[in-house]
Amino acid sequence: MNMVRTYRRRAAILAATVLAAGALPLGAGAAASTAVARDTASDQAAALECGTGQVFLDGIRAIDVLEEGEADEVYIVNDAGAKIWPVTASYIPMVEGARAEVDKCVAVGETLRLWDDDGALNPNDFMGIIYILTEETLDKYFDNGSSRYRLGIIA
Repeated sequence: MNMVRTYRRRAAILAATVLAAGALPLGAGAAASTAVARDTASDQAAALECGTGQVFLDGIRAIDVLEEGEADEVYIVNDAGAKIWPVTASYIPMVEGARAEVDKCVAVGETLRLWDDDGALNPNDFMGIIYILTEETLDKYFDNGSSRYRLGIIA
């Protein structure tokens, strides 16, 4: 389901780019490339909607998974223990190298924990913790020594 959302998002960006390029007069040269570049950056527009004192959680990538040869079933909780991602499922299955959109605004000062869901009969595995300490664009890493996930943060 998350993959479908990613494809829809890319298709929307492509459609906006084609529409913008088609509206430009022929021979516009540098102006045409500038207009297209602005439209292709539209997938960062949501980050700008977060507001002061918040950052946008862009995407998470599985660098090294805990379940070797299998998928980790990951989810993120805040410092209060409330699950903030994914919103429409219990977890997102991720294999090594996989990337998933998070698309979530959080406040500076928030503490986030990544967990691997092991089902009702087993305790979930703690995958790492990150602290959102500043309003800046950077990558943070959930790392528990056995797994590593990179989370993109946009100010």
